[in-house]
Amino acid sequence: MDIVMTYFPVDSQAMPPSMLGRLTLNLKITCRRARLAELESEMIAACEAAALGTCPQTKPTLAREHWDRTIWNRYLAAAMRLEASYGPRMRRLRQEIGQLERLMKLPIAA
Repeated sequence: MDIVMTYFPVDSQAMPPSMLGRLTLNLKITCRRARLAELESEMIAACEAAALGTCPQTKPTLAREHWDRTIWNRYLAAAMRLEASYGPRMRRLRQEIGQLERLMKLPIAA
């Protein structure tokens, strides 16, 4: 017979298992949301770099409101190319976030 023990840090108050589960779920959701935001930012930056190119007259801070059709076409072409790399990871994170959020709604996690 194996004995399983749960250890709490010395400086924390004892929490019921449902509270620990909720805290763990919240942490996992937060970590996945942060990673998703990182991936989205990386993809956007890569698309903008491809759209604006390396022309000396093109400033990387050029507001999107001022982009012409050519720049938008390059941006969208880059997004379509990068989807194969970023898309599966981003979809997986969104799926995991959804699953964790559904677990949070269960009465046992409350």
